[in-house]
Amino acid sequence: MGLAVFAWGREEQRETAPGQGNKSAASAGDASGDVLLDSALAAFENYSSIMATTRLQVHLRGHHLFGPGSYLQKGKGDRRRIRSEMVLRGRAGKFTFTQVNDSNRLWLLEESLDNSKLRLIDLQRLRDSGMVHDGSLGSAASFDSLQVSGLAGLMKSIQSSFRFGRAVQIEWNGKKVWAMRGVWREAMLQQIIGSSDPAESEQWRDQLPDWAPTEVGILLDVETLFPYRFEFLTHIGNNPQGQSQLEPVAILELLEIRLAVEIDESQFDRPSDIRPTDITKEYLRKAKR
Repeated sequence: MGLAVFAWGREEQRETAPGQGNKSAASAGDASGDVLLDSALAAFENYSSIMATTRLQVHLRGHHLFGPGSYLQKGKGDRRRIRSEMVLRGRAGKFTFTQVNDSNRLWLLEESLDNSKLRLIDLQRLRDSGMVHDGSLGSAASFDSLQVSGLAGLMKSIQSSFRFGRAVQIEWNGKKVWAMRGVWREAMLQQIIGSSDPAESEQWRDQLPDWAPTEVGILLDVETLFPYRFEFLTHIGNNPQGQSQLEPVAILELLEIRLAVEIDESQFDRPSDIRPTDITKEYLRKAKR
């Protein structure tokens, strides 16, 4: 089954990063996915602020969660502040997740109908250990890159873990976008499934842990290379022609994107007065496994 890369975004304001080679990328019908992703990351370093609504779908272990959210980003480098909120609904009810990175601490607020809890991670300790800049999806803990380092962190993790072939320029809703697919880098796949040569095994897809996708799909704006959509796909068997069939484990979409807008600093305050639990040690221990 081919990757359904559709973006549901409307970009209201564009901030083009200088010197990223976007003109040459847009002039061709296809391009290197690895090069485009590298350029997209470089462009992120030049955004003074980002405001977007989001939509997340998760299909895992028989559960289907979906819901809207928001994403705010302000500043650059280690001073970058990030706030993301997501309201997810499923058979078990409604869950609200608020994550605030104030550049010194990461606040994680989880709220449900009958329970609320606030956790914190000391980001300076993560920097000292090298974890903030350790971009890979080689462990379940590394999927936290989105909450620790925002969209740039997610893209760096994908870049370190997956290799991309040719990206294809397609029309979507009157806009030109890049559609690209990535597969595991061999060294990362060896690390995950513990095989010296996983590519030689026809069952390597079945040996992946639940959190690990088989492939990743990304949709980028042709001009700004801003990501509209991320798809994490898992193998569900082969079709009659012997080709691998994939279905999404998770889909993250960015909508109504606005760049270089004013964002009040209060958005990055501690999200709740609940007494927090410091999970920095636990996070570091899990990430180093």
